[in-house]
Amino acid sequence: MIMLNHLSAFAERTFTASTPRRTRYAVSLIDRCTGKPHHIAGIPLILMTPDPFETSRDLMRNRDPERWDTSVKRIDRQGGLS
Repeated sequence: MIMLNHLSAFAERTFTASTPRRTRYAVSLIDRCTGKPHHIAGIPLILMTPDPFETSRDLMRNRDPERWDTSVKRIDRQGGLS
């Protein structure tokens, strides 16, 4: 009877362990004049995404490419940038 109570938690952990994780990327908007990331209220704008090219395109929409650029960094499994 105890096994039935924990079956849903076991199934969720099994599903999570068996499904491959998509690679995540950190995408930042970079000011070419300063070489630093764009800040909003003192916090750097960093977007976590599995699709860095689409995110970069969205960040650059309606921006001057001579002034702005994007930076893409891969996030490892522990959450650190590589």
